Formats: sequence, structure tokens, C-alpha cells
Amino acid sequence: MVNRGPSGGCATCRQRRVKCDEGKPECRTCGRLKLRCGGYRTQSASTNHKFKFRDQTHKFKRPAGASVQRTVKPKCLPQASPTLHSLSAPDTAVPFFLLHYALTGRDMESARGFYEILVPEYAAQPADSALCLAVSALASETLSLWRRGAGLRSAEASYTQALACLRRTVSNATERGKTATLLTALALQMYENVAAIYGLRSGATRIHHDGAVSLLSFAAPSHTNKISAYVRRYILHSEVSSALRQKRSLRSNAYSLIATQDQDLLAAPDNPSSTLDLIGTAVAELQARYDLASQDCTALLSQHLREKWHAEANRLDEQLLSWAQSVPSHWQPVRLTGSEIDPSIPTYNLTCEIYPSCQIANVWNLWRCQRLILAKITLTSLTAVFHREPGDQLNLVKSKQPLQDLVDSLCYSVPFYLGNRMKPSSMRDFTDPSIVFPTSPPSDHAGYPAIHPDNHKRHLIAQGHWHIMSPLGCLLSLLSEDGQILAGHLREGQADWIRGQFLRVATLLRLRDEGSGGVEGRRLSNSPLSSSGTPDLKAESLAKSVRRAAVFLSGP
Repeated sequence: MVNRGPSGGCATCRQRRVKCDEGKPECRTCGRLKLRCGGYRTQSASTNHKFKFRDQTHKFKRPAGASVQRTVKPKCLPQASPTLHSLSAPDTAVPFFLLHYALTGRDMESARGFYEILVPEYAAQPADSALCLAVSALASETLSLWRRGAGLRSAEASYTQALACLRRTVSNATERGKTATLLTALALQMYENVAAIYGLRSGATRIHHDGAVSLLSFAAPSHTNKISAYVRRYILHSEVSSALRQKRSLRSNAYSLIATQDQDLLAAPDNPSSTLDLIGTAVAELQARYDLASQDCTALLSQHLREKWHAEANRLDEQLLSWAQSVPSHWQPVRLTGSEIDPSIPTYNLTCEIYPSCQIANVWNLWRCQRLILAKITLTSLTAVFHREPGDQLNLVKSKQPLQDLVDSLCYSVPFYLGNRMKPSSMRDFTDPSIVFPTSPPSDHAGYPAIHPDNHKRHLIAQGHWHIMSPLGCLLSLLSEDGQILAGHLREGQADWIRGQFLRVATLLRLRDEGSGGVEGRRLSNSPLSSSGTPDLKAESLAKSVRRAAVFLSGP
């Protein structure tokens, strides 16, 4: 193997093993990622022009019988990633955020279109650009949650600067149509989402989301721009998620996004997540019509309407079942039971299901929540008072088992996300050896996106509680609606277990009063989180509050 001698890059880039542009006095790569440039070492002229040959054959050998560790390297993701060195330094928010939220555990096969393209776009921008400032604000906001509120002022300052810079950018006809400008608006929307959940804002706002939608008309056509296609898919996903949470129809601009899907395929291949979002548009529309009609008592008593809801729900459920059969084989959850699970990990019925990543698990839980919405509509239409037809009772019995299976599988995913974590999250979690997660048996599937066990653990610690928050909140909301019709068909005690797990997630996220008052100064005084009441009422009240605040977050 040819070796050209010591790298001419700066000390920081050489330590991170990434390409350095060797700028003086500091390289642009370090400046863009807000890392301290370690400077350059002096090399003699003879060193720069001498080739060396080093025997590195040992790197390509493996012991007999050893298995191959496969790592998927998504085409749109940079191979270099920030390290976890010196996390106590003041400029580590962006590397921390990019590593734990934008890089680890993500691939284009399950991409929703934001994080997967954020890193390469961010890396191409100057440090004072609107996108870099927006990412800095979001990163500082995220890191402040892990540091119990420390660094919040820095996040707010970056947010203010990003907003001012974005205003200047959109006034430029050339800049307003660029992908970086779209991503800036979406990053600021995500900042607002997190702030709303923790009570820093009076409520969720969609101003940046709407701004991103309006900028789409200036962007390059999606059929000629892969990045533009992914951004459009992410915006559609956010629209579908919002409509499902708010029980409303999709806004008119969402249908223009749907109309471009055929063109998107010319630039970027479809994936299971984007296919599920297209089915989700129809589920959201049916739920909106059902919710509006059910507010009129006479509608529930109309046999015609009940039959129409039932038929439509069955048709969409068949589409969702077909979707589940079409996903890659390595997406299918692996079920562990009994002694296969660490006894310190809380489980439901001593069972858990594990997935290649949080991202894939969350797509599955969105699929389950869509099916549960349809199950609620079906059960409601079959149990309408005074108008039960002879065949309704048989259909009612047939609907119970799929409902139970869906709730079970969602419960079985909880251990995968949370492991044995019980205490409020902190930076110490990333190095705590007592934190464990269920692991899957080795897979020999060529497409399995395996990552190093340590990276997988950090991935779950950083994202697991966020990813399971929305599915559990969706499930709690469905169980409490329509006279708790769904809860009445579950096993005894299962609804209580679900409430307990949601409160556990709230503890991990520091959304509950735990003596220290949660994340300092971030909750409103009238927040339901501090209200008195039974654990059941607290869980359901908290779920409703979080879902209102997280209305534009990804997921169910």
C-alpha cells in the first residue's frame, strides 16, 4: 500500500482522520465545524516528495471463523463525523448534535429527508451563513437539554442571528431558492418545536414550516435535483404528521407536494418511509371526516355513514398491510423473550422487539399508529348504539385481535428505545456502563445496516426517548378517546403499563417535576406537568400537552 508520509493537514483534522484543506492560519474545515484548529507541523522538503511503502496487509485479514461486520455508508452522508473529544468545551454543541442526531443510525433507505441531507449542505456553507447559525441554535438547544439548561442563552442568541440572516437571504432572488435556505427554515422550525415542548414558547408555531413551503416555489424542480426531492418529502411527512395529530385535513399546499411524487422518483428513489406517508395522507383525511361527522350524534347513528367509514378503513388497512410485506427483509423486527433479555430492562410480557435503528423503528410505529386510527374508526362504527346489524358482531370480534397485536408490538418496541434507563438524562449516560439495551443476534443479511455496538448504544441514548415519545403519546390519546373504546379491548393492566412508560419517558426527557423542577426555567407556570392528579390523569394530560407542542415533529 502506498503511503506518502505524514499528512500535511492540521493536527485536529489528522486526529479526526478527515481531509484538511490546509488553510492558513486555520483550516476552513475546523472553522466550519467550530472546532479549535490544532495547527500544522513542520515538514522537510525531502519528506514531502518521498514515497514510503508500508505493509498493511494485516488490516485486511481476519481470524478464521470471524464474522464480517458490515457497515452501511449512505451515499448522501459524509464519511467524516465529529468526535466526542472535549465535550466540556464551549464550542462542542454542533459536533455533538451532528454526531448523535444527524449521522449515527441514519441511512437513505429510511430517510425522511432532513437529517440525511443536512450534514453535506451544512459542510458546504460559510460559518456565518443562515444555515450554520440555525444549526448552531438547534445544536445549542439540544445540548442544553443534556446539560440541564446550561447554554440556553447561547442557543437563543444563535436563533436570533439565524433569523436575521434568513431574512436577508430570502430577500436575495438567487439565494432564496437554494436548498440551504430551505433547510434553514426547517431547522428553525425544529428549534421552535423543542422550545414549545419545554414551555419556552407559549405554543407551537408553524411559521418556519410555512416559510419553507413558500420557498419551494423558488427551488429547483425536484425531478432535476435529488436534494430538492428529499426536502419536499420531508415537508410532506411533516404535513401528514401534523394532520394526524390535529385530526384535520391536509392543507392545500400539501397536495401540490403529493403531485410531485412521480417527478421526485426521477431524481431520488422511493423508500418505505415516503410510501407510508402517501398512505398516511388518506388516513389523515378519513380521520378528519370521521372526527367532524362524529361531533354530530346523528352521524354515529347513520347506518350509511358507518358502512362507509368501515369500508374505507378496511381499504386503507389493506394498503398498510401490503406496505408491511414490501419493506426490506432486514427491516422486520427481531423478537426476544425471557432469558434473551437483560433482567434489568422493563418489558411487557417479558418480550421485546429490536430494529436496525431508531429511525426504522419509528417508521414501524407510525405504521402501527395509522392502523390503530383505522381500528378505532372501525370499532366505533361497529359499536354504534341502537344500530347494530347482525353481521356487526362478527366483524367486531374479527377486529379485536389485530388491535391487540398492534398495541402489543408497540409495547414490545419500548425496551429497544429505552433499555434499562430510569433516571433523567445527563451527559454521564454516554459513558455509563450500567446502561444496557437489548441486542439482536448477528445478521448475515447483506443489507443489514450494522453499526459498532458503542455507536449503536450512543445512538439509542441520544434518540431513543425522543423517538418513542410520539408513538406512546399517540397510543395514549387513542385509548382515552370515544369512551375509551380501544382501551376496553386490551388485556387487563396493559393501558396502565403504557401510561407508566410514557411517564418514564417524561422523566428521561426532564418533562416532569422531579424535585429539581425539571429543566430550569423552561416550563410555563400553567403547564399540566406540574398539576396534581392520579398517574393516569397525569400521563394523559401530559401526552395531550406534548402532542400539541410537538405538532410538527416527525412521527405519529
